[in-house]
Amino acid sequence: MVLTREVLETEERQLLSLALSPSVTQERLDAFLEGWDIEKAPFPSVLLLSYLMKTHPDLSFPDSVMPRLKGVLTYCRFQNLKLYAHFSKIAGRLESLQIPLVVLKGGAMKAYRPDFPRWMGDIDILVREQDFHKAAEATEALGYTPFKCAHSWDFSIGETQESAIDLHRYIQMNTGKESSLNQGLFARAKEVTVASGKCLLPCREDMVFISLVNLYRNLSDKTSSGSVLNAFIDLDYLLEKGQGFNWDIVWDNARKTGTEIQVCLSSAFVSTLLPQSFPKEFLGDWMDRDQAGRQCLDLLYQREIISPLRAQIGVSDVIKAFRTVRPIPPYIGRRIRLFFLKRLGFRTRVAILEKKGFI
Repeated sequence: MVLTREVLETEERQLLSLALSPSVTQERLDAFLEGWDIEKAPFPSVLLLSYLMKTHPDLSFPDSVMPRLKGVLTYCRFQNLKLYAHFSKIAGRLESLQIPLVVLKGGAMKAYRPDFPRWMGDIDILVREQDFHKAAEATEALGYTPFKCAHSWDFSIGETQESAIDLHRYIQMNTGKESSLNQGLFARAKEVTVASGKCLLPCREDMVFISLVNLYRNLSDKTSSGSVLNAFIDLDYLLEKGQGFNWDIVWDNARKTGTEIQVCLSSAFVSTLLPQSFPKEFLGDWMDRDQAGRQCLDLLYQREIISPLRAQIGVSDVIKAFRTVRPIPPYIGRRIRLFFLKRLGFRTRVAILEKKGFI
């Protein structure tokens, strides 16, 4: 899949191949490290190498990389402890109000693998839609500052920009059918304790589905490569023990939420490095080629046209923009342009991609 080359650098793909390989030889590791400067490598790449060190204790790493690897692991543990302190406080408050919550994404993976380093910028939690505003008000009353979106409120610590909790009423998938997932997700989740906070942990099938739809969003929105790398690591673990895994749950989730093609394309993307992880039907044989082609072009349009403009605009809160952004006219003009570009018809979108040389 061409996106593998566009989204992941050669070095990242090499590191993923090492980190996800069931058997890595010392010679293969030495060959990679010979031409790699760890001091110039981005954080996600160093973290991948630390995963390899943790999962293959038989391998020997040179002294030149050990301080950075250990430092990254220590940094992740510190960040996790800090976030868990906030999570425990909020979860305790919601429990006292009899509001059940499901922990998602990185927080859920950390619950699945408590001894494994996992970078998290915040902890995502889901509550029932009827509890959402009550839960949001309770969290705000604890001193956290919300940034409000339709599907979630992102709570930062006090007046800082440092995120602590992302409180969801549903998981954003851009289909308008997201809420249909919630009932089954809550019903299949099991109760666990995370950092002294009681919560619900999604079953493995729901975690795979959530990972795939989030991966599609990350590809579409052109977010950090770290999020994409995490998807490979998470899915490799979740699908490692195939016995007892019910793919019908994943398919049912996709049908209910209208994300069949999103799930299929994400699976095809992941299968470039994990070819044995998915059943054959997940890799596109069932899809109408015209429908799949339209979805791929839409993904390309989101990545190459919409996402760069959204990043250029920066601040999404208009009131905050008027307070902090100068000059205002270009900001308003870009927002108007984004509004119309998002609403263009399919043929016009394809024409724009052709004019810019993307297809």
